[in-house]
Amino acid sequence: MMTMPFFYRFRDALAILPSILILAILIFAGIQKAAKSEAHTDDSLVQIALMEPEPPMPPVTAPTPPPTPTPPQVSKPVPLIQPIRPPRPPQTVSATPNTNSPSAEVAAPPTPPKIVAAPAPVVAATSPAPEPAPPVAKPNSASVEASYVAKVRAHLNSIKRYPTGREASLQRPQGKVKIWFVLNRDGTLAEQGIEESSNSMLLDEAARKTINRATFSAFPESSWAGEATHRFSAELEFIPVAG
Repeated sequence: MMTMPFFYRFRDALAILPSILILAILIFAGIQKAAKSEAHTDDSLVQIALMEPEPPMPPVTAPTPPPTPTPPQVSKPVPLIQPIRPPRPPQTVSATPNTNSPSAEVAAPPTPPKIVAAPAPVVAATSPAPEPAPPVAKPNSASVEASYVAKVRAHLNSIKRYPTGREASLQRPQGKVKIWFVLNRDGTLAEQGIEESSNSMLLDEAARKTINRATFSAFPESSWAGEATHRFSAELEFIPVAG
């Protein structure tokens, strides 16, 4: 009887062997892939901490030696100032010896010093200072000027004369004449004229004669300062004399 070949007897097993090898290779490849994925996958959280740089080390200095204690200073005692005593007066020896102890000397009592009173200071009699004179009030220029004008007008009224003559005795005019005139500072007449007429030539002429006949005093020193001349006016009233 012929023996069957070895491969023929195991032909079923050999037919399955390639499938088993392929399956084993696939299983091995899947295991390797799972191992790689597990090795690279890390689900843990990564914490990053920022660290400050360490400060530099302080320089090393040599220790200073402790100060040498100084010995306490002992203050010297201040010498007390002895009071100065006045010198004692010299002792006089009595010429008469003592009967009890002939060898002892008896000192005379000290003579008290004489106190000389200082002379009182002589005060010279001074006369009281004279009282200052009261200041003289300067007159007001306005009042001085008004006083001068009043004197001028009073003087003109005192020297005025009523016109005379046949015409004046026939007409017997009556009225007021206002006349103006300019005086120099020394009182001399510079100009004159009629400011308001009395409507009577006789009375106007009598007023002009009154101005020409008048004598005026010089201006007061404090009046019309800075003016070489000044213009005045006066009113003269003429009334006929009854008779």
